Amino acid sequence: MSKERVFSNLKESIAIENYKEIRKRQNKIKRVIQSTLTVTLCGLSVTGIVFAKDISTKIYNNFFLTGNGMATAMSEGYIENTDMEYQNSEATVENSKTGQIIEDASTQIKVSEFVMDDLNLSMTFDVVLSDKSKEIITAEETWKINFPDLLISDENNNILYCQDRETFENYCKENNLDYHFTEFGENYCNTGVNIVPIEKEGNRVKVVYNIYTGSETSFPKSKKLKVQMKQIKMSKEEETVMGGEEITLTGDWKIDVDVPEKMYNRETILYTQKSTTNENYKVTSAALYDTGIELTMKIKTEALPEHPTSEEWEFFKTICDEDPYGMPEIMNYISWKDMQTDEYKAYSEKCRYLYNITAYILDENGQKYEMTMGPRENGSKSIDENGIMTYTAMFDMTKYNQSDKVIVHFDYNGESCEVVLEKKEEK
Repeated sequence: MSKERVFSNLKESIAIENYKEIRKRQNKIKRVIQSTLTVTLCGLSVTGIVFAKDISTKIYNNFFLTGNGMATAMSEGYIENTDMEYQNSEATVENSKTGQIIEDASTQIKVSEFVMDDLNLSMTFDVVLSDKSKEIITAEETWKINFPDLLISDENNNILYCQDRETFENYCKENNLDYHFTEFGENYCNTGVNIVPIEKEGNRVKVVYNIYTGSETSFPKSKKLKVQMKQIKMSKEEETVMGGEEITLTGDWKIDVDVPEKMYNRETILYTQKSTTNENYKVTSAALYDTGIELTMKIKTEALPEHPTSEEWEFFKTICDEDPYGMPEIMNYISWKDMQTDEYKAYSEKCRYLYNITAYILDENGQKYEMTMGPRENGSKSIDENGIMTYTAMFDMTKYNQSDKVIVHFDYNGESCEVVLEKKEEK
C-alpha cells in the first residue's frame, strides 16, 4: 500500500474513533447528570454522609500519603514545624472564564511543615486569601491549587524543584549559573510532584507538595531552602487538570526555610548481600534512609519477545519528524488498534509473565515490611537483551526500626527465593 493511502486511511479511521469518543463522553455526561440528580434526591433524607474526597483527605493527613516509612519517621520526630511568619504580596486575581480582575488582593503564604531526605521533600503550604479575593473565589470553593512557577533552591544554588522553563532560565541568568533545563545533573534534581489541598477553612487553603527524586538523583544535604513563586493557580471545578485552572493570582512571594540538623546531617546505612537460596536472584545495592530502604535487585529470567509491528507502525517511523504536533494522535490510534490483535495480546501476556515478580522484606525479628505506597514511582523493572531483570523498589523499613540482618523474599511465577543482607561495616 502506498504511503499516501496509508496516511489517508489513518486520518479517516482517527476521525471515526474521535467521533465515537465524543458520543461516549456525551452519554457519560448524561448518565452523570442523571445519577447526580438521583443522589441529590435520595440525599435529602440522609445525614452523616462522608464523601470520597473527605476520606482521601483524612488518609492523606496521616502521613503526607508517602508511605508507612514516612509515617514512622514522622512519629519519631523526623518532621520540621517551621513556626514562620507569613510572607505577603499584593496580588492581582483574574478569572480567565469571566474576565473579572481584582487588584491589590493581599495574599499570604508560608511553609508550615516539611520533611526532607535523599529521596523526598514534602511540604505543606498555607495560603491565606484576602477578603477582596472572595469576589472571585473563596477557600471553601477551591478544588485545585498549585504554584506553576514554583522554584525551590538551596544555599548553594542547587535547584531542587522547578517545572517552568522560563522561571528556571531566569533564575540561572540572575545567579550566573550554567544549568540546562532538560539536563539533570549534580546541581539540578530530576524531580516529580504530587499536589493535594488538604484543608479549607475561612480564608485559608492548605496544600501539600510531595516532591520526589528520580532514580538517578538524590536531594543534597541543604541547610537552607529558598522558595519562590509569582503565580497561584486555583479552580472551583473538581475535574480540572493541572494547568487548566481558571483563576490566577499573580504576585511575588519569597520564603526562606531553615533545614534542621537532623535532616542536613542525615546519613545512609548500607547493606550487602551475604547469601541467596538461588543464584539467579541477587541484591546489588541496599540503602536505608530515615523514611525507607531502597533495594536494587538482579534476577535472571529470559529476554523479552520482539515487539510486534505493522505496516502502519513502519509508516509512522517514516513521518514522525514531519509533523510533531500531529504525531501523538496518530501514535495513540495505531497503538490502540494494534492492542486489539492476537499477536499483540500474546506479546503483552508474555511480558506480564516475565515481569510478574513481587517482594517483601523481613527484619531479624521476623517483622514484615511491604513496598512503600506513595506518589514516588516504586517497583521499576527492566529486562535487558541477556534476560537479566533489574528491579528497584523501596520498602517501609526505616532507620527507626533498622535491623542488622534483612531477609528479602521473592516470589516469581511460582518460584521463591530468599536473599540475606547484612549491614555494611563502617570503615
